[in-house]
Amino acid sequence: MVRRARGRRSRRIEKAGPDREKSLGSGLDEIGFGPPGRRIAVGAARDAERPLKHPPPKSAYYDSASGRIIIDFDNGSTFAVPARSLEGLVEASEGEIAEVEVLGGRGVHWERLDLDHEIAMLIRGVFGTPSFLAEAASRALEIHDTEQIPAFAGWARPVSEFLSYNMPYDELGWEHHHMTAYEVGCEALVALGQAHGTVGGAKPRRFPEYPRSPPRWDDISIAVILVATQSGQLQYRPLRDHVGTSREDDREGSAAANIAAANGAGPAYATFNTYLVLEALGLVRGGRWTRAAETVLWRDNPMKWNLEFTSDARFIGAAFDAASAVPDDIRSQIDTIVAPAEGGNVAEAGNPDLLAGAGAMPLGTPSGLSSMSEDARRHHLDVLFFRRWRLNGGWLTETEATSALEIHHDVLAISMRRAVMGWHYPSLPSFSL
Repeated sequence: MVRRARGRRSRRIEKAGPDREKSLGSGLDEIGFGPPGRRIAVGAARDAERPLKHPPPKSAYYDSASGRIIIDFDNGSTFAVPARSLEGLVEASEGEIAEVEVLGGRGVHWERLDLDHEIAMLIRGVFGTPSFLAEAASRALEIHDTEQIPAFAGWARPVSEFLSYNMPYDELGWEHHHMTAYEVGCEALVALGQAHGTVGGAKPRRFPEYPRSPPRWDDISIAVILVATQSGQLQYRPLRDHVGTSREDDREGSAAANIAAANGAGPAYATFNTYLVLEALGLVRGGRWTRAAETVLWRDNPMKWNLEFTSDARFIGAAFDAASAVPDDIRSQIDTIVAPAEGGNVAEAGNPDLLAGAGAMPLGTPSGLSSMSEDARRHHLDVLFFRRWRLNGGWLTETEATSALEIHHDVLAISMRRAVMGWHYPSLPSFSL
């Protein structure tokens, strides 16, 4: 982990043991998140700090041509890490980075920057504190999303073809059969200018034309993943402590994984055509999930991987931002939905159309009907988050939402609804379920 020497190499900024673990969760109580949320990066940090043995380091230097810190070990092996991916070096000058030296048998040190990094942590891919890693991942996703806009022409066609060939089709067009994956797939084809929406699905356009303003890359990506898993073209594999073998996969009655676990996502098997479209979207590179794929996969949250993304610092940071800065129009819609539960008048709350089929329940309503009403209101809240909130970007304006797909059963959006409602309406715990 990153350490500051403060004039003496033996002094460290971060505490070890119980005090350090407690400090990682500081600040969460004030935003209203309970114990589940406090698991943020504590578990990740604890896992990262398991002892990792490596040969004694002999020397360290900065290779300006590749932009990497090179560490040579006594046994002749070498380790390299991108310099500007490390906390404390992102904005350092080339001269400052070049002053790297080995510190004892465990770390590397920059005297002028007053900075230390443990070699074991670097080998594990831990390039800084949890907050730095969360910010770095968010920046990488933002950059990736920005790059996808000009890259639209590159992935629009393979995505359109993949969806066209992997969803139920009859003489009238694509039928979603009220299955979420196929509903999203039909919506994606409409957004890509390949079809007109119908009550039961989508009808091919006579003259397909890609839109001038492309749909959101992350929404299209999860649409492809949902259709691929629904049609059996993408199959998640369990996380193992070792690399799986074809013999093990044969015993499980499934094909061997051809997408390796990486960047927080687990292993998976994809058919040839599915692999190509995942690659075109930038979700897979070199047989591994990319960093950008991780948070997209949160929205499907494969049970075999047990991701527990609500404990991730990125989710907690996004929850704080979403709860502390709810736009007025969205807050008004939320108030409209919960007003009957608080004894308010729906007609006066401002947009009763949101509550179709979930009207206020009269006094004395049986508990079963009351529960149905709460379920309906949670559903309306979820739909609001499906439309207007994204991990990368936070709350969307109405204009921005026109480029978004309404991904029903989006596990990530539902989790955010629970967090935001738990903060704003602590007296109504049913909306945080």
